[in-house]
Amino acid sequence: MLADKNFYRSAEALGPAYEHPERLADETIEAYLRPLVSSDQRVRDLQRFLAAFDCKHTLAIEAQLRKLKTPTLIVWGTDDIYFDVRWSRWLAEAIPGTRRRVELKGARIFFPEERAAEFNQELRAHWLAK
Repeated sequence: MLADKNFYRSAEALGPAYEHPERLADETIEAYLRPLVSSDQRVRDLQRFLAAFDCKHTLAIEAQLRKLKTPTLIVWGTDDIYFDVRWSRWLAEAIPGTRRRVELKGARIFFPEERAAEFNQELRAHWLAK
């Protein structure tokens, strides 16, 4: 993916994580990937991290989430292929401190980068709320 940045943007790689993978700069891909493949150990760490993606970890802490009264903002992309939007609803119901749940129509997992202005607006409103 470092040698062929278009592969990173493709459906076979991380393209589906972006709403607009074609807009992703080569420099951004370098910044994301270069540290993750800088040594054999880091590659193994990345493999372990990816293999560990499982909702069971969230479900395992459900009892603690149901006690979380900290003001919570949940922002989710509706087109995220990795984390279905139903999880945002589940979290909002599970966390009593949820102030607001926002769905960004068409957004995917890297929405904080692609829709930084929109995301930052939600964060500021959350942080400034009394």
